[in-house]
Amino acid sequence: MRAIQLEQFGLHNLAEVDLAVPPRLGPHEVRVRFEAASLNYRDLLAVSGNFYLPLSLPLIPIADGAGSVLETGAEVTRFKPGDRITTLFKSLWKGGAARPEWGERQPGGPDPGVMRDEAVLDEYALVRAPAAYSAVQAATLPIAALTAWHALEQARLTTGQTLLTLGTGGVSLFALQFAKARGATVIVTSSSEDKLARAKTLGADVGINYRRDTNWGRSVFEETQGGADVVLEMGGADSLPQSMEAVRQHGTVALAGFVTGFEAKLPLAHALLKRVRLLGISVAPLEQHERMVKALEAARIEPVIDRVFGFRELRAAFEYLQSGRHFGKIAIDFSR
Repeated sequence: MRAIQLEQFGLHNLAEVDLAVPPRLGPHEVRVRFEAASLNYRDLLAVSGNFYLPLSLPLIPIADGAGSVLETGAEVTRFKPGDRITTLFKSLWKGGAARPEWGERQPGGPDPGVMRDEAVLDEYALVRAPAAYSAVQAATLPIAALTAWHALEQARLTTGQTLLTLGTGGVSLFALQFAKARGATVIVTSSSEDKLARAKTLGADVGINYRRDTNWGRSVFEETQGGADVVLEMGGADSLPQSMEAVRQHGTVALAGFVTGFEAKLPLAHALLKRVRLLGISVAPLEQHERMVKALEAARIEPVIDRVFGFRELRAAFEYLQSGRHFGKIAIDFSR
């Protein structure tokens, strides 16, 4: 069975290997064929050796994958052969509040990831893919779409409210699409006028170039006459102070990313006087993933995929992710 494996940290250490086919199934296990994957920032951290959890090498990378069921264990009830599936990022989190001991069970580090032809997984580590989606489309959902979905659910974004989403990566564009389906106004930031224009074709109402408008938090506050109801904060250290300025009184800042650093100075005056709700978002449980799939189907939302690479082009895909030129998701098609 072919797989991509990380022998030592660093993109240049990704190598194609031939591994044994996974063994026979347990009663609650499912054998799947992976057909596609998609990249997230956390995958880059894992491969580069900057991950936030201890990792053991060698490691099969990449958390998000999609494919089809080949075989089911004797007591499996959720799937049958031929069903289309995606991975579930927090594979032990089925519902309710998260527990600390569930946090380390994640595909693509510390657990083996999806860059392999086949895997044997517990039936609750998988989710039904949207009916009309290709494997490449479905592979974009487990982290990016679910993070965006859960942020808006937790913030209770609804018709007539305003969302500010930072950047035009996968999470931000899913949030834009989910928010428009709810009847909300959406403001998007980017350093690229081209990306802002593309975001408007997806329904964004306002685009702000944060390189030209370095005080974009104040601009959002003024544009909305009092601030955005919800801010989807993807930047982290550098952008959080301005997100706190951009949010409305009693609004929510949903912290879902940290691409500019793990430690930030928090403007306490804004937090206290506005009574801001700072909400940490790290995907969601199985029950929310299943609700999201139904919402995607009902609203006919299609993932925004920038580029699709082949199985043996994983390093090039990571280099493209590092460049920051992408608009939406970067995917891997295992048939290429």
